[in-house]
Amino acid sequence: MMKKIVLAMAFVLAFSSICSAHDMWLEKKGRKAYLMYGHPGSTDPYPISRITSLTGINENNWKTALEPVYNKGEAYAWIDDIYTMLTVEFDNKYWYHTEEGGWQNFDLPRQVCGKIIDEGRSYKLSKTILTWMDSMDKPIGQRAEIVPLKDPTKLKEGDVLPVMMFYEGKPMPAAGARISTTTDRNIEHPALVNLKNSKPINVKIGPAGRQVIIGKYEKRLDDTRRVWYAFSLSFRTTK
Repeated sequence: MMKKIVLAMAFVLAFSSICSAHDMWLEKKGRKAYLMYGHPGSTDPYPISRITSLTGINENNWKTALEPVYNKGEAYAWIDDIYTMLTVEFDNKYWYHTEEGGWQNFDLPRQVCGKIIDEGRSYKLSKTILTWMDSMDKPIGQRAEIVPLKDPTKLKEGDVLPVMMFYEGKPMPAAGARISTTTDRNIEHPALVNLKNSKPINVKIGPAGRQVIIGKYEKRLDDTRRVWYAFSLSFRTTK
């Protein structure tokens, strides 16, 4: 009986990781930058070994690798210089969805029992703006990213921020791409709208403070195989 309960809990965790699509963002607190995983007001632990890159970028666009430090199931990095932007890349490994076993997550690709409905690789990326620079209205080189077309830190609640979604430095294909159109942190699961074309989309700014925009992109390789990208842009506004 205990084994069944453990398996059921593992299934729920794996299923929720894909279906509720846990998001990732960076929060600067004093001299530390924390990597958060989950949803506003509800975060979860994660293996910091999956952080493949944590970077600080200064006003001259110079990039410095930051070292993740374990902290109660999460990670933070010391901010030892003046950075205008922080970025992170996270390898969420291999996912298999079978009729018999539901969602399963593995560190390495493998053969699984049962009929496969979906399978693929999952990546999470995020960037946070600390100080706006004019160059930030262009892609910085992340595989998938959200680019603000004007300074978002000067906006107020109810203002509209035009953004573009990019994949490999080019406007993201509309097929398989979704984005949240509000940064209101009081909404734990903001609705994601399908991208209709590879043009700018407007995002409504929430109450003053931390703002997070969520993007998703599913790249189909064939009938069952996918590559999933979950990415975010965060920044702070004042009253």
